Amino acid sequence: MRADLRLASSSDAAALARISREALAEGWSEAAIRASLERDGVCALVSEPLHGFALGSLAGDEAEILTLAVEQDARGRGLGRALVVALLELLRGRGARCVSLEVRSRNVPAIALYRSLGFEDAGVRPNYYRDGEDALVLGAAL
Repeated sequence: MRADLRLASSSDAAALARISREALAEGWSEAAIRASLERDGVCALVSEPLHGFALGSLAGDEAEILTLAVEQDARGRGLGRALVVALLELLRGRGARCVSLEVRSRNVPAIALYRSLGFEDAGVRPNYYRDGEDALVLGAAL
């Protein structure tokens, strides 16, 4: 899938919330996305056309991938990978030396993506999600 990537702005919040709700079991609200985009240290990349996004944060030299969401019809074509790779490059350019994230323990495609990009197991958060599913904590050096 050919997609150009750009920085997200708060004007993208409604579209990102729609994608998030469609793609994730616990999608983000428009208000939560807008508030995150307005915080210092938070950045997001979106695809053009808008089929997915990645949201990350930076505190000191530690980064976190807060969420990655790709529309169902756009999955399996490399968009998620492109978004994560570009977000990692952006965070590294802003001074990040390491990155972490939480991912649902049963989200096999996402776990495979992150591991293929050098992420390693860093822990488990039992019953992390509302439905009781555990979160795997993954991390990588940048």
